[in-house]
Amino acid sequence: MTRPLNFQQIQAFRAVMQMGTTTGAAAALNTTQPSISRRLAELQSSSGLTLFEMHHGRLRPTSEGKLLYKTVQQHFNGLENIESVVSILRKSGTGALRIGCTPTLGIGLLPEVIREFRSSFPQTYLNVQTAGTPQLTDLLRQDLFDLILTTGKLDELDFETEIVKTLPAVCVLPFGHRLEKESAVHVQSLRDESLLSLGEMDDLTIAIRAVLDAHDMSADFAIQTTSSITICALVSAGNGVGIVNPYVASTFAGQLLVKPLEPAIDVPVRMAMPAHTAPSLLARHFIEILRSHLDAIRLSSTKAAGAA
Repeated sequence: MTRPLNFQQIQAFRAVMQMGTTTGAAAALNTTQPSISRRLAELQSSSGLTLFEMHHGRLRPTSEGKLLYKTVQQHFNGLENIESVVSILRKSGTGALRIGCTPTLGIGLLPEVIREFRSSFPQTYLNVQTAGTPQLTDLLRQDLFDLILTTGKLDELDFETEIVKTLPAVCVLPFGHRLEKESAVHVQSLRDESLLSLGEMDDLTIAIRAVLDAHDMSADFAIQTTSSITICALVSAGNGVGIVNPYVASTFAGQLLVKPLEPAIDVPVRMAMPAHTAPSLLARHFIEILRSHLDAIRLSSTKAAGAA
């Protein structure tokens, strides 16, 4: 007969899954190896499931064990989010602002905006997290951010959303490339190049494919990755050419060539906030500084060539 599980059993199970051994789990939980083994045995007995089997003298999780771990980890992630909120509130006596953004905006846009914001509000506690758009929107739904910024698409029904800036994507090339002297790169000039791109479902990749198709060009990418930061690093090492958002490209300006792309492919910066809560005064100030910074950005072929 199955019996209710308890937290100590679940905690021991998670630690063994993460550490790989009962000894490692015991060290992580500051307890003894026999205690971990006993809790695992109780968990398997209580659940009626075989969660591990011995394989060459080591514990190996079963399919049921792996599935249970995924569920357990989701709950622990929720607990960690709660602890993060508690930490933020503990430090928010002078005000707190929680910002989520994609990694490319985190490296290419926010540093200067945050510097200016902190010069006006030096006592504000800032929590800045980077993640993909789906995770950002999920955390925003949980009220774990005051606002998020992304170049991806957002569900406008769930949030107050706005496109705060739209700039064209740029072409990034390695130094010494045959197109180095061109003031701008037409997509047809890339016909025989090794193209690097983001994943198939990325908005920019979809737009690039449409432009390639319109010019009867192959959309078979040489390398695909999950980050424009990785594309820029690969290009700077001579692995091909890429088309990325201008914010991340600007941070690699000394390591590769940055050129305007023709025809232009728009890259919008979208902002979202909870629809059911009015933005705080600090959030309003941050957004004002963000808008001012974005309005000041002017990308030209001269600047792009000079950045190389």
